[in-house]
Amino acid sequence: MRFLFVLMILPFLAACASLTEQQCQVGDWANIGYNDGVNGRSSDYVSRHFDACADQGISPDTQAWQTGRTQGLLRYCTVDNAYIIGRNGRSFNTVCPINQRASLGRAFDWGAEYYLLSEEIDSYEDEIDALENLIRTSYGHPDLTPEERLQRQRLRSQIRLAEIRIRRLELRQRRYDSAPF
Repeated sequence: MRFLFVLMILPFLAACASLTEQQCQVGDWANIGYNDGVNGRSSDYVSRHFDACADQGISPDTQAWQTGRTQGLLRYCTVDNAYIIGRNGRSFNTVCPINQRASLGRAFDWGAEYYLLSEEIDSYEDEIDALENLIRTSYGHPDLTPEERLQRQRLRSQIRLAEIRIRRLELRQRRYDSAPF
């Protein structure tokens, strides 16, 4: 039984490795480092590559990896990228030079504000869908009682109010539509 359990989780453990067996064997450490830099990975991330390649007796070329990572960070540590990361609702890693962090933080916050407004808009749209569905299913028949007609009218008012809130949020969101320059 224990053997079966190990076989079942083995694919998941392999998915956690930072590199595939083939990547370890090819050993293009500068390119691996570049990709890690572009993804904003910290300098200690190379230890995951050591772990991933240890079974094959391969050690990363840390010098080539670090050179590649440094080049990759040049793409990661840009105002545009910080904005995009925030706008996508992801977190921005603190791997960039200290002298850039203020401007990158502002760009990230700008993008994050856009993302939060999008989330709020989505929430109101979900509310509208639910209310419209409730009206269709519970108050869509022609022989409504006066109380049911009143309730349907209240639900329609809630929809209109949610639509107004969406329009206001969309107007606010336009301000954050691109990175601050």
